[in-house]
Amino acid sequence: MAAPVAERQDTSRLRLGLAAALVSGMFLAVQQRLNGGLQEAVGDAVLVATVSFAAGLVLALAVLAVRRRSRLALPLLRTLPGWWLLGGLSGAVLVTIGASAAPQVGVALLTVGLVGGQTVGGVLVDGVGLGPGGRRPLTAYRAVGAALCLSAIVFSTRGQSAHPKSSLLLLVVIAGLLGAVQLAVNGRVGRTTGDVTVTVLQSYAVGTLALLAGLAGRAALTGVRVGHWPDQWWLYLGGPLGVLFVGIAAVVVQQIGVLRLGLVVTAGQLLGALALDATVPEHGHGVALTTVLGAGVTLLAVVVSGRS
Repeated sequence: MAAPVAERQDTSRLRLGLAAALVSGMFLAVQQRLNGGLQEAVGDAVLVATVSFAAGLVLALAVLAVRRRSRLALPLLRTLPGWWLLGGLSGAVLVTIGASAAPQVGVALLTVGLVGGQTVGGVLVDGVGLGPGGRRPLTAYRAVGAALCLSAIVFSTRGQSAHPKSSLLLLVVIAGLLGAVQLAVNGRVGRTTGDVTVTVLQSYAVGTLALLAGLAGRAALTGVRVGHWPDQWWLYLGGPLGVLFVGIAAVVVQQIGVLRLGLVVTAGQLLGALALDATVPEHGHGVALTTVLGAGVTLLAVVVSGRS
């Protein structure tokens, strides 16, 4: 009788882990919508990204203050190579581009571009061995998945008459590529420190400092123009949602593995993005049929690229 009970418990934990991963993917879609709304009010994507990263950094510091294990692991950051700081820098660029693009292209199309870029970037990152798992050769499944992602991006932009939107989507794809670099480098940091709080703290600290430096340089040259800070408190939750996603992923990955985590998170992100654009359309546009079909092709591409 003990074996069936243990199997049911394992099944329950697996289902709970899959559900948590799906919800964490939806958190990412909500984060992009919140940062996009804040950018529309403030009028400065870099400033919005700085606020988002600073809020996430404050949350990470609060967790560090109450978690003794994280404080003991903190000195290990001194042993990291300097180029591992690319994780925080890539994240800062990704959030900046996402905040700028979300109001113009919609969260669904933004997500298609990010996932497409991240999938292609994952193939490149694995090919050169940048991630903690070392070099992984390019397989036929990975090549087909990357090609499907690129096709989904091109298909999703069909019928779009505004050329700036297409060029902005190209930046979104580049942001997705940088997102793959961020995951790889942060994976190395996490393996070295053995603590997710320290990993998040390092990434958010580097990103915040880089964004503050960029703002200071621009303020000295051209000045920084701010529209207005909105009264809606929920628009400032983008940073904490990012930290929450990292925390959920760190727990769930032990139950379902990296591959299944990535697939389920992507599914949640796309479903959340489509739901947001369908139920809370901005600027008079909801979800175009080409975007829905592009999201479906992107999901197929992620599944294909994850096959062994």
